[in-house]
Amino acid sequence: MAVNVDQVAFGLAEELLGCFCEALAASVGGAACRCSILPGAQVAADLCCDCGDGNGQAWVRVAEMWPTTAAWPQRVAQVERCPLNLWAVELEVGAYRCAAKIDNRGRFPSAERLTRDAEIILDDAAAMRRAVTCCFRDSEEGRRSARKLLVGAWRPLGPEGGCVGSQMSVTVSAYDCCPQ
Repeated sequence: MAVNVDQVAFGLAEELLGCFCEALAASVGGAACRCSILPGAQVAADLCCDCGDGNGQAWVRVAEMWPTTAAWPQRVAQVERCPLNLWAVELEVGAYRCAAKIDNRGRFPSAERLTRDAEIILDDAAAMRRAVTCCFRDSEEGRRSARKLLVGAWRPLGPEGGCVGSQMSVTVSAYDCCPQ
């Protein structure tokens, strides 16, 4: 059975994931236990603590994609048969880490531990910025295609269930060839 992997978004997600995982490995929080492309509209806060080698989980997911015009990333109002073959692909990059929480004796985390959590999350934000701003511009394909980028806002996530993290979006231009 032949598998048709999306050539517009999947390759971009893989490329960004490689850059992000590499940036996290050099961060204060260190490498993530799981660094993967994730499906769906949201990411579950389910892998943050006690996950073996590394700390937490990191991801890239395709949040949205749409046909666009020469005025990228403006959405096409009426789709024509292969007008420009230009697409806007919004990718979300994020990470969850183990969060300080009340222990089994009812004691709140120390101010130092909470500050350390903030350091880790903000250093993850720096890794996200490096990944989204440098990855596509430094790649051979990015230089060859003069890929356009629109970096979105960084947002904190949680805490939820012992996990705390953040995410950022980046919209990337992509081309898709119409079959002849």
